[in-house]
Amino acid sequence: MWRGTTAFVIASGPSLNLAVCDKVKGFNAIVVNASFRLAPWAPIWFFTDGSFYEDYWDAIEAWQGEIVTLSKAAKQDLGDRVHLLSAEGDPSLRLREFPLAGYHSVAQGRTSGHTAVSVAVAHRPAHLGLVGFDMQVVDGREHHHDEYAGPRDLGVYASDYVPAFAGWNAAALRAGVKIWNCTPGSAVKEFEFADVDEVIACAHS
Repeated sequence: MWRGTTAFVIASGPSLNLAVCDKVKGFNAIVVNASFRLAPWAPIWFFTDGSFYEDYWDAIEAWQGEIVTLSKAAKQDLGDRVHLLSAEGDPSLRLREFPLAGYHSVAQGRTSGHTAVSVAVAHRPAHLGLVGFDMQVVDGREHHHDEYAGPRDLGVYASDYVPAFAGWNAAALRAGVKIWNCTPGSAVKEFEFADVDEVIACAHS
């Protein structure tokens, strides 16, 4: 548990870069999906589905930190090295409460990064910073990397992904967690914006 600490979720938006990841190195953090390449030091690597596991199984098998996922295939193959979670709720509905602290279940998000926020809240840090949460296309890019291919409905960010954060700020505060959006220009307005350095300062206040 990270109770009372400052932590970060490192998602995969186009604004994420090595400089941002280096700033939060040393803090409790969850790195999401292919962003593990920029934050190989993260204590937790979170991914949602079996298809990601199939594509990155060699890197996942070699990961030195904790592996947290919703993928039953990863759990079946890697056993005790993997913490398998269940996700609760309908992400299209406004979130009222997060599940109890701990790793039994988490609130279902609309994306892997979204669900990773609930994984972090389960640890009950006092402050939680979100980086790489652009949740929109920036200069024609969805992610900071080029590892996903194929056609995409880019309108899904505004129509689905961003609205799915409704209620998450109030629910986190009720759980004792203050979430800060540290992603400049992010389309997610649910959380108060702050610079990464401001959130880091919370750890020393």
